[in-house]
Amino acid sequence: MSATNMSAAHRRVLVVDNDPAERERLAGLLTAEGHAVRTAASTPEALEAAASFRPDVITLEMDLPSPGGTVFYARLRRSPALRETPVVVVSGVGPRPARLARRVPTHQKPVMPTALLDAIRKAVPAHA
Repeated sequence: MSATNMSAAHRRVLVVDNDPAERERLAGLLTAEGHAVRTAASTPEALEAAASFRPDVITLEMDLPSPGGTVFYARLRRSPALRETPVVVVSGVGPRPARLARRVPTHQKPVMPTALLDAIRKAVPAHA
């Protein structure tokens, strides 16, 4: 694979999860795959990280401390600079929250590494 093709396959991923062990696990998995990763533990921290890091895709735990993941998602969609950023939900919370668009992939914890990597590839194709 050429350097151009290799770099095109790597994405900037923001991992949003209030569980330090899960953040570390997901960040380690994604980093090992060559992605640039930032992490955040709360909605305010995640919004700040998204604005500065400009991720290609965000993994989101819905059960964040107040304000929760649904608030983060709503604020992300209201931001002109970030509203098109794909989100992959990785959550221990039950069914998909009603406010999430149907096209948002949702995975229950613990997510299988192959399922997460596949969801990220689908959310941000390598040619993007």
